[in-house]
Amino acid sequence: MAHDNTQTLTSPYNLARHYDAVALQNADFPAIIAEDAVLSHGEFRQIVLRIAGRLAADGVGPGSVVALNASWMVATLGFLLATAHLGAGFIVASPVLARTRAVVPTHFYRMPDMNGHPAVPFRLVTGDWFEADAPEFALQATDPDAPWLYLHTSGSTGTPKFIGLSQQMVRMRSRAAEADFPFRGTTFATYFESASRPFFARALAALLQACAIVDSRNPDFWLCCGVNLVAASPIQIIQAFGGSPLSSRIARAEVSGARIPDGEAIRLLESFDIVLDVYGASETSKSFANVITGDGFGAVVLKGQKLDSEIEIVDAAGNAVAPSMIGEVRVRNPYTAQGYIGDAASTAQAFRGGWFYPGDLACWSAQGALQIVGRQDDVINLGGYKIYGGLIDQLLTSVPGVRAAISLRNPVPGGTHMILAFIVHEDPDNIWQTNEAIISICWERLGYRFSMQALRSIDAIPHDAKGSPDRRSCEKLVLAKAEEWGHLDR
Repeated sequence: MAHDNTQTLTSPYNLARHYDAVALQNADFPAIIAEDAVLSHGEFRQIVLRIAGRLAADGVGPGSVVALNASWMVATLGFLLATAHLGAGFIVASPVLARTRAVVPTHFYRMPDMNGHPAVPFRLVTGDWFEADAPEFALQATDPDAPWLYLHTSGSTGTPKFIGLSQQMVRMRSRAAEADFPFRGTTFATYFESASRPFFARALAALLQACAIVDSRNPDFWLCCGVNLVAASPIQIIQAFGGSPLSSRIARAEVSGARIPDGEAIRLLESFDIVLDVYGASETSKSFANVITGDGFGAVVLKGQKLDSEIEIVDAAGNAVAPSMIGEVRVRNPYTAQGYIGDAASTAQAFRGGWFYPGDLACWSAQGALQIVGRQDDVINLGGYKIYGGLIDQLLTSVPGVRAAISLRNPVPGGTHMILAFIVHEDPDNIWQTNEAIISICWERLGYRFSMQALRSIDAIPHDAKGSPDRRSCEKLVLAKAEEWGHLDR
């Protein structure tokens, strides 16, 4: 039996029921566009209610936590909203969840194309969950401040942790993103996985504003659908558009996770009218944006764009530093997470005095741009002399012929105190000349102590799960070579 009780589904205190009202009023407008099918908001609403009926029949309700292993966007978003209807929690069933056990699900589900585990009682989700009539479920009061969406984050310490966001917090985050999703005005595509935090943040904002989400990574299909917003990590969008530009420009790209090298930013502006370098975290959602434009002569211009968050750069005493001075970033807004589940020590370190400290080091530019220069654990210490690794990386990528670069301290035990660098060269036939230019500019800008003493060409810089250059992985590469050769080759 179809669910069409419209009056009881419009509670302003439940995110799923808020979407239900939006979907009813915009039933014929596209919600999810795939290359083989289009789901309207009305059709997707019915899928959400069918899933909710199935989950309710399984005993899911307030106090339950549903873990889902799925890669299909419709299933992920359908389960997410269905749990909100029932007042239950939602979490992605991932290896990190299994390792940490910070959150213990009560119900496990998986799609047929995803693996389970013999020790976990996964229930298989088949096609009839999305097509056939499901059992009716009784609506009941849900707590808008109870944990609902559990997210995995590395936080400020780099170790896996979980936070729990209430429906009210997620609604506030969605409202903060409404400028990106004007009512029925955005067709959104992304390279982020449909079970990831960056996707959830944008997809929920899109659905609540009756916008359309494109379930495809094919840029040609995007152009056919009228996509006007693309979200991705720097490495994803550079790999997609760093070579040849789109045949027709897309209005806006949002890139988050790491700084975009200047050369790549210029290339992206050939495919997008506006490129936004977004700063944020699972703990705070989007906090700040740098608007990237060109100066008409091949150089990048960054201009800061304040969002609804407070963001400061402070010294060790918590005092704001002068413009252009480097300090630690801190952020606060009404929907900042309260801490990490079951991890009091990390919570005390990252959440202090109403602020969240993500562990990033930055300075303000003359144009008000937020310039991240590294992380606290990325400071390179050479015999008591310190420099920010991110600053060296930026200097290296400013050299013509350098596509990407990352610097690190020699990690070999007992080895010489010196800085090494991995370089992705633009032209493999011009490596020697490029390296000479790198050595020259490092001598000029950094002096002998911090200049490059070992350069290694590499096909691609390792990146972490956030898309940021991974210095730890580079250290492991050096140590592996040192063990292979019996010393560090210079």
